[in-house]
Amino acid sequence: MGYAPRRMSRRLGVVGVLVAALGLALVVPSTASALRLKRVAGSFSSPVHVTSNSRDPGGMLYVVEQRGVIWRLRRGTKTRFLDMQHLVSFGGERGLFSIAFSPRYRSDRLFYVNYTDNGGDVRVARFRTNSRFTRAMGRTRRMLLDVEHSTHSNHNGGQVVFGPNGRLYVSVGDGGGSCDPDENAQDLSSRKGKLLSIDPRNLRGGWRIEGYGLRNPWRYAFDRANGRLYLADVGQGQWEEVNTLRAGGLGGRRENYLWDHYEGRRLNGCDPGPLRGRGAHVRPISVYSHSVGCSVTGGHVYRGRRLPARLRGWYFFGDFCSGRIWRLKFVQGRGLVRKPRLVRDTGLSVTSFGEGKFGELFVVDRGSGRIYRIARS
Repeated sequence: MGYAPRRMSRRLGVVGVLVAALGLALVVPSTASALRLKRVAGSFSSPVHVTSNSRDPGGMLYVVEQRGVIWRLRRGTKTRFLDMQHLVSFGGERGLFSIAFSPRYRSDRLFYVNYTDNGGDVRVARFRTNSRFTRAMGRTRRMLLDVEHSTHSNHNGGQVVFGPNGRLYVSVGDGGGSCDPDENAQDLSSRKGKLLSIDPRNLRGGWRIEGYGLRNPWRYAFDRANGRLYLADVGQGQWEEVNTLRAGGLGGRRENYLWDHYEGRRLNGCDPGPLRGRGAHVRPISVYSHSVGCSVTGGHVYRGRRLPARLRGWYFFGDFCSGRIWRLKFVQGRGLVRKPRLVRDTGLSVTSFGEGKFGELFVVDRGSGRIYRIARS
């Protein structure tokens, strides 16, 4: 979803050696076949997000279609939850991107969506469900964020999620084009190229910039065990990256993720000027080159019970172009203790990962319209 990529070759061999030499050890583990993708449901139209809600009385999965429809999914049966196709511009990197539920969902019945409107602007809206939690009530829509985005159709960001501090977070891309032509990512007066947050209990407090210097932060997540943020930023022509921030760093000093000076860990020649602001410089914990993929899809830290216990605490992520899924392990105070290891070479168009109510991980394939669960072989 970073841009319209070409499909990549899925042969490792020499490519794996090259990537290791460039600083990323993509190890093909002997236990790679111990995990598989188990189909959960299909027949979705351009799905881009799947999530659950631990406060949902029904314990459903929710699947977001880019065209502007959200489905409730239980045991393979889907029912329409929200249809906002008339409000969404759909095509390329535009559309409906994600959904997040209020921490007080059982009492307030509120949820939030991130999308591009008919003019291409990035928006966040709030809705309320009916009393049975079975469908959204369209007339309850309230706009919370509108970021002008009419010049280019790409780099919209796309994730909306609640953080461990109860704030609502949303990612916004740099506005599109090559090398951030308007220098939005480093401009603290712009909301483009940013990670923003708002207190949903005090909307008048407005949106706060949590991080900047981002190109297209399509997917990010908070570790449900410790609140650590994992943010994947889609690269331009050479490198994809994964960043992380401890929960205690949220709401403190702004973080500068260094785009468009750096792509991955390397200066890219886009902007010869100085970095702006006083944000703490964030270097990615892991990068990979476009020899093995071209558009990173951020995932989640596994905290479930169905997979082997040794996999708890590993961060799973993938690539939209190549369909490869990897895992790595980061530990506070020790750093990256396990470099990325290949989990599966799927060949899917991986647009998103999702967490079930009990921490199991799901994978969205936009190409086939299917939802999978990562399972034991």
